[in-house]
Amino acid sequence: MAKDKKLVQSGKCNGCGICVTVCPTNTKMSKAEDFDIDNAKLAIHVSNGVAAVDYGVCIACGICTKNCPVSSLAMVQI
Repeated sequence: MAKDKKLVQSGKCNGCGICVTVCPTNTKMSKAEDFDIDNAKLAIHVSNGVAAVDYGVCIACGICTKNCPVSSLAMVQI
């Protein structure tokens, strides 16, 4: 993850999952032959109806923020 920025989420998330599909880290992982959606460590996924970020996997590229239809995700300087 980028050292100078972090992905944060507001309470507006509706769980649509668009962020999951546009994430380049998730896309790269899903192309692996042994990819298992149930056990993969995705950078962002939907859990209990809201997006959940794995900060150990997220590279803080911000693509999800640009594609979120409810502006629930944002990149902030840390």
